[in-house]
Amino acid sequence: MGDPILILHGWGSQISGEKKFHEVKDLLQKKGFTVFTPDLPGFGGNTLKKDTLVFDDYVAFVKMFLQEKKLKKIILVGHSFGGRIAIAFTARYPELVSKLVLVSASGIIHPLSLKKRIIKLAVKKIKVVFRLPFLSLLYAPIRKLLYRSIGEMDYYKAGALRKTFLNVHRTSIIDILEKIPTPTLILWGENDTFTPVNDGRVMHAKIKNSKLLIIPHAGHKFPYEDPERFVKEIIEFIS
Repeated sequence: MGDPILILHGWGSQISGEKKFHEVKDLLQKKGFTVFTPDLPGFGGNTLKKDTLVFDDYVAFVKMFLQEKKLKKIILVGHSFGGRIAIAFTARYPELVSKLVLVSASGIIHPLSLKKRIIKLAVKKIKVVFRLPFLSLLYAPIRKLLYRSIGEMDYYKAGALRKTFLNVHRTSIIDILEKIPTPTLILWGENDTFTPVNDGRVMHAKIKNSKLLIIPHAGHKFPYEDPERFVKEIIEFIS
């Protein structure tokens, strides 16, 4: 039925303890594909081997996973942060990836808007004010609200992974896109508010052998909100 499929989930997600990609996996397996859906280091059942990781640690994790499973070639699917990893892995090891599917992939770094700079500064400043006993209980909900207003909930919820988050999200993939020779499908929800649709257009322009498909009315969670459509597009591409 072709090469096995490896799906890499996004930041702050997991597969073992959530149902996000379970239906996608089931649908693909019913079509006869072998599908692997590991938790990335720091998520679900995959605990960190060291306190702080860098982006290359995640790329190395994929290589190690293939070695452990004795997989010589895969179809690699990456969503959001998983797409960022998939891009770097394919650019580095193109001989191991027969087809690449990127879904709302992150990795193109944008300058902070004035609004984000002001709110991040405000979060730091109000911490001093909210040390006062009668205000301390308000700090957490206000901080959460401020981070939500600028789309930085991944950072807010990172907890013990906060340093790792900063390390990996400072790593740009823009300069390695042109190194990917692999046939690539780029899927993007037209209403994605986490990774801009224009990032998909940039990736399409730089990955020579690529196809861009923008999904009407879909958002960042397209793969597990509409698994049937997601699987349909994957199968049409890899068949």
